[in-house]
Amino acid sequence: MVTIIFFCLGYGIFAITVHIVPHITDLQISATTAATILATTGGIQAIGGIVLGGVADKIGNRRVLIISFILISAAMFWLIPIRSVWVFYLFAIVYGLGVSGGGVMEPIIVAELFGIKSHGLILGVVSFVFTIGGAVGPLVTGYIFDLTGNYQLAFLLCAVLGIVAIILGTILRPIQN
Repeated sequence: MVTIIFFCLGYGIFAITVHIVPHITDLQISATTAATILATTGGIQAIGGIVLGGVADKIGNRRVLIISFILISAAMFWLIPIRSVWVFYLFAIVYGLGVSGGGVMEPIIVAELFGIKSHGLILGVVSFVFTIGGAVGPLVTGYIFDLTGNYQLAFLLCAVLGIVAIILGTILRPIQN
């Protein structure tokens, strides 16, 4: 379940990172503005990692992981109808915050669920699967765009994968030794 969750995270992160600027410029918004919106997601991720790491210390790691995927999924659903620059900036804030929580939680969730005896190996496998998601996401998103001429179905798929991660995150439990 952990690998599926982080596959979904990698898929969504890299699908958006690669395709958000072309999506925005297809809407006749300048490339400079589109790049600034992408940069905003990165800036929010940097700040959000610190904030959500602290929140996780207070409310728990799984809760922050679930909240992160709720933010990511909501942002993906929201991305489908957006046409205004200022709304794209709001998207960047919500999405960047969600992504930051997911990224910060990866090693913590692995340690919490499996302990630290084989943490490096298990985290390596989970990170590898995250990377596979990161490779597949942009490819499938581009393919869907090529077939349909827009990103709506591709963004919907990202949102659905976020929901899958939410469901799996709610049923995650540490292994019993």
